[in-house]
Amino acid sequence: MSKSKASLAVLLVLQVVAILIYPPSFFQRQPQAAVMPPALLILFLLAAVGYYTSSLSLEGLRSLLVFLQGINMVIRLMTLFPNLKTTEGEWEWGLLICQVLGLSLSWYLMPKLEQLSPHVFPRRSTA
Repeated sequence: MSKSKASLAVLLVLQVVAILIYPPSFFQRQPQAAVMPPALLILFLLAAVGYYTSSLSLEGLRSLLVFLQGINMVIRLMTLFPNLKTTEGEWEWGLLICQVLGLSLSWYLMPKLEQLSPHVFPRRSTA
C-alpha cells in the first residue's frame, strides 16, 4: 500500500470516528439525538459508493465530505452547551471530551480533504 493510499485510508477512518464518537450516556438522556450519527454515516457511505461507481465526481466527493464534517461540527456545537450538565446539576465530562474530540477531528479533516491530490482517490475501472 502506497503512502498516499495509507493516508487516504487514515483520513477516511478519522471521518467515521469524528462522526460516531459520542458517549453512550448522551443517547440515554437524549434518545432523539441517536439519529444524527447514523444519518451522517449513511451520507458518508453514499458519497463513497457514488464516487466509486463514477456517479459522483472527485470535486463532488470532496465537497460532500467537507460538508459532512461541517454539519457534524454544527450539530456538535448545538448539542454541546444544553447538555453539559445533567438534571442533577453534575457536569457531563464524557460528553464534553467526546464533543471536543469530534469537533477537533472535523476541524482537522476539512482542510486535509481539500489538500488531497486527485490521484489518491481510487476509482473502479470501467474497462
